[in-house]
Amino acid sequence: MNRKNLIYQIKVTLNGITPPIWRRIQVPATYTFWDLHVAIQDAMGWLDYHLHVFRIKKQNKRKPVEIGIPDQEYEDTMLPGWETKV
Repeated sequence: MNRKNLIYQIKVTLNGITPPIWRRIQVPATYTFWDLHVAIQDAMGWLDYHLHVFRIKKQNKRKPVEIGIPDQEYEDTMLPGWETKV
C-alpha cells in the first residue's frame, strides 16, 4: 500500500479527568509529529500555549524516544517533530 493513501486513526484521551475527555482524529501517514501536534491542538480546541513532547517507548529499550521541539538542554536526545514522520 502506498503511504500517501494511508490514514492513521488516533484516540487522544486526557489523563486524570472524570468523566473522560477524548477525541478521535484521523491523520495522513505522511504527517510529521509537528502536524500531529497541530491536529491534536485543533481537535481539543487548545491554543498552543505550552511546550509539547511525544514519548514513544520502543520494544526492548528502557528510555523512550522523545520527539518535539529540541532546545539546547535536550538537543542531543530529542528528535525534531517537524522532521520526524508519524
